[in-house]
Amino acid sequence: MSIERAEKLKELLTDKFVVVDADVPELRRFENWTGKVRTVNMNCRALVEFDGPVDIGWYDIDPDYLKVVDAPVKKAPAPAAKAAPAANAAPAEVKPAAKPAAAGKSPLDAIRAQQAAKAGAAPAAAGTAKPSPLDMIRKQQAAKAAAASPVETASAAPAAPTEAVAPQPAPVVVPPVVAPKPVPATGLDGKPLSKLDQIRMQGAAKK
Repeated sequence: MSIERAEKLKELLTDKFVVVDADVPELRRFENWTGKVRTVNMNCRALVEFDGPVDIGWYDIDPDYLKVVDAPVKKAPAPAAKAAPAANAAPAEVKPAAKPAAAGKSPLDAIRAQQAAKAGAAPAAAGTAKPSPLDMIRKQQAAKAAAASPVETASAAPAAPTEAVAPQPAPVVVPPVVAPKPVPATGLDGKPLSKLDQIRMQGAAKK
């Protein structure tokens, strides 16, 4: 009997849209959801899949607590978030009012005058600013270096190099050229001398 009833319920409810009876405490959590019957099991209970945001399970529910609908029921709109109190709102940024342009000058001339005034005030402020400790130390070191520089320069300056005098060469003494004595071609006896005798006589004359 239950099998026949299960088959009939399957033919009537499969792929139908249903909503639950919200008076049943166990089903009240599905009050705003529309379910779709996937099938009916042998225990004659419908397996319903609801259109919840993250719930993808099938729930077996007694068909007596289900009502067939033609289409998914529209969900009630979520209540709008309450507006934050005005006291907690961040105060709007107040922009300074633009300075009026000088009489008889164009806006461009007024802007140039303001920039010139700022540029003139910047050097004055820089001149009156108190020097940092590092700047004071640097000034002291520069003053010490300036005071010691004349003495150090005088002591460290090398002596001017003396002009080198080239040595004078010694006078060259040229000995007088003595002309060799002529060698006689004949001897004392009037006979002509041989070359060997002439050479001997010439050597004797040199000695």
